[in-house]
Amino acid sequence: MRPIAIGTLLLTLIVISARPSSGQQRRAHRQPSVPDGWKELKYVDPAPPPVLSEAERRRGYLVFQRPITEPVFAETHPLPYERVVQLTAFATPGEFEPVTLSLYPVRDLVDFTVRCSDLVAGTERIASAAVDVRLVTYWNIRYPRYASDGTYRRLPELLERVTLHSSPKGECQRWWLTVHVPERTKAGVYRGTVTLNDLRQREPYRIPIAIRVLPFRLKRDPSKHLSAYYYPRNRSLFTGRDDSFIDRATGNEYRSMIDHGLDMLPTFYLRIDRATRRITVDAADEVDRMLAMGFRGPLPVLGGNPIRVLYRETTPGGNVESHWRIDKRPPPEFYERITKLFRQFKRTAEQRGWPELICCPLDEVAPSSSDVGAKVYAAVKAAGIRTYATKDPKAPDARAYDDVVDVWCSQPFARPYASVIKDNRHEYWSYPNHNAGERKNRRIMCKGGRMTYGFGFWRSGYRVLIPWHWAWTMPPDPMDYLRTRQSGCGQRIDDFGAVIPAVYWECFREGFDDGRYLYTLQQAAWERTGAPDPACRQLVDQADRLLQETWDAIVVQERYLEDDMWPSGEFQARRWEMARLTEQLLEYPAVRRGTAPSVLVRRTDSPTPASMPGAADGRPNVDGTDTMEALDLGGRFDAWRAETPESSIAVTRPTSDANKGRGPAVLRWRVAVDHHHSGRSDGKYNVGWPRIRRAFSKGKLDMSTYDFLELVVRVDSNRDEVQDDVTKLGVSFSSHETGRLYEFQTDLGDRQHESIRLRFAIDDLVRAAGKGISPWKSMAYVQLFVSESNYAHGTKLQFDIERIRLLRYRHPMISKLEAPSVMTVPRKHLAISVDVMGTARAGTGPHRLVASLIDEGGTRRATASAELAATMRLAFDTADLAPGHYRIETIIESPEARYRGPSQEVRSLRGPIGRSDLHGR
Repeated sequence: MRPIAIGTLLLTLIVISARPSSGQQRRAHRQPSVPDGWKELKYVDPAPPPVLSEAERRRGYLVFQRPITEPVFAETHPLPYERVVQLTAFATPGEFEPVTLSLYPVRDLVDFTVRCSDLVAGTERIASAAVDVRLVTYWNIRYPRYASDGTYRRLPELLERVTLHSSPKGECQRWWLTVHVPERTKAGVYRGTVTLNDLRQREPYRIPIAIRVLPFRLKRDPSKHLSAYYYPRNRSLFTGRDDSFIDRATGNEYRSMIDHGLDMLPTFYLRIDRATRRITVDAADEVDRMLAMGFRGPLPVLGGNPIRVLYRETTPGGNVESHWRIDKRPPPEFYERITKLFRQFKRTAEQRGWPELICCPLDEVAPSSSDVGAKVYAAVKAAGIRTYATKDPKAPDARAYDDVVDVWCSQPFARPYASVIKDNRHEYWSYPNHNAGERKNRRIMCKGGRMTYGFGFWRSGYRVLIPWHWAWTMPPDPMDYLRTRQSGCGQRIDDFGAVIPAVYWECFREGFDDGRYLYTLQQAAWERTGAPDPACRQLVDQADRLLQETWDAIVVQERYLEDDMWPSGEFQARRWEMARLTEQLLEYPAVRRGTAPSVLVRRTDSPTPASMPGAADGRPNVDGTDTMEALDLGGRFDAWRAETPESSIAVTRPTSDANKGRGPAVLRWRVAVDHHHSGRSDGKYNVGWPRIRRAFSKGKLDMSTYDFLELVVRVDSNRDEVQDDVTKLGVSFSSHETGRLYEFQTDLGDRQHESIRLRFAIDDLVRAAGKGISPWKSMAYVQLFVSESNYAHGTKLQFDIERIRLLRYRHPMISKLEAPSVMTVPRKHLAISVDVMGTARAGTGPHRLVASLIDEGGTRRATASAELAATMRLAFDTADLAPGHYRIETIIESPEARYRGPSQEVRSLRGPIGRSDLHGR
């Protein structure tokens, strides 16, 4: 192994403190100005401003709390049941556990401070220094995506270590306390106080805090790993900094990576050394530093830079565009040199004592270059290096790589669990960019991120998560998210060389810990399977049932965004249920040694719900002409036009014996996928987007008054049985107000030669577009498209559009109930969320939503009601609720009728902090 310089080793092994010295005051970073011409897409909270109590008015603010996966914006209006008078949590030794509180101020806050005392349990103590107090700061960031042009939103992004903060009235502030429980902490309930104060406050406001420390340490699944894309010694992040600062800051980054669960080395970029003309690693010494700090292999390396150089040297006149779209095929010498140089590089890495290399030679290769891409992968494999491909294994060109790729690394969890575990040829990794910065929706990043890193990762069967990006910054100012080509993402570095965490990475870590709680339970149950003690066997059976129930309760998704997941508070309740059972199991001795499997459930192929309990899954819960009315966007289809040469349309009619061609009109849309010729007049984008559309004059189509867009389509093609497993169809919208408004793709799967009905909730489309309801009131066009990159060259597609229309209810209907399936008590309130469609057609007289909480004996234990609205949040009074099983029922009442809504089962558990625990009684 290559020796490491003493100075480097010291910087590697010493934990560097970057906290300010005693008495030093720190404020949040100053915000860059907004460039001229940019439009803010301001967050608008549908809830009314809160009504403060007399004590809150005197104090000048209301204190409230939301789960960390639910964002708090500057413009947030807290709900009455979100008030907090105490803070509680539970954790294991060594764990980082977040506790947050938020303020809604009705006056300016001046030099506001938040401090936490020591946490004490008898003679035991968690020092206040173990509680990291940070302020969530808002930043102007491109919105709704990282590459959005000219539109931004002020978003909660970073956790800054702040000692004093001033802010205007009406602007919510969220404080984030992370308790790092020391490794040797004894079990018990540790109590303390969080003190809030500022210059205009007569006396400090104190909130009690209690955290239960559990008597075991968390394990992690040894077959699953976390990594990230990463630029060592990031030039744009450290512009103007000297080597001493950079060494200190990168050491802090590596420590933070480990603290967030990263155990596998992050990506390193390759280049050709000018002097030796051999492949080398950018910042190669950092590999040694990270290994010394505890990172392990394999070492993922990206080979695009040296391979691009070899292409230029061997292919005169050749041009490489994004995603390796090339206009000239390289000669055999190109591939021979790749093998030779990578073989030399492998020997060098082995001499340095590095772990196994695994190489992504070319990143996200376009389908039009799959022939070259596959040969490049083969050339690297010929050098004795395993490869990973950043490509969906279901993509039409994936077959070209099948024999030369060892790891499929896709953005989504592209293949289901059963397919993953049966594939003995490949590993499966995911780079969930949709959670890590690609989409700027904070619920997608935080709630979807927690699910991706925890229960979703477990349910997927995938081995590695490797997102873009740990800390993506661009010059000139790493704190400016607008004056760059795209808004970056991830952590930043402060002036002391310390890491400023990004909010969503903290949620990723909570997902990682969800997975650790789950695996710790599996290990404890596995070690005690077959125990002689009947009580222990009963606990093992209980663990089996809980694991199976958890497995079955996960709505499996390729991408966990913001829908069809448990309510945010349920994550902690499920974690606590696993923790409590683990603690009970560990009271008995293990009867076998070894490592539990990643998944310890008996029925991995058990059916999973199509959507969350109580959700209508894009369909009305009462269907038929008596409840729905429609606006036909098709008619005779004479207003639809093909927009590109790859498309042709014709109006046909069914020709069955029954109707003899007199049936309704059908739009037959044929697409000839052509990767070699452009469908545009400017000759760009050979691999393009064939499309058809219907245009509307200004004010002609108002989609905002409808509940669903419905499409009925039949598919036919010339693909084989493997290629036709995936059929992606795109839908896009343009508004007279904003221009291009929103687009998405839906997968029709392998259902060919049959009518497929699709329904998309308008509310979901409006929310996903992120531009409010106004643009949807005057639509410019509705368009269907195909992305040719999803299909092999030469594919012939035929879509028969049988129906396309807008639907709305004739009267209000409940489309979705979101409530926890598991909760803990004691609790003051149980909050539920209800989506209602058809509120504009409520008719005369008052309409109310009534929700009831009913126990196992049929007794109504609590009721909540409110006047009808599109989205409603209700709260049951559960102060006296006992552990047990309950059912939530919903109904809409009006003078004319009663409309029954969905119901849901709820189980209530005794929680980690009882009423007496907070005050030590």
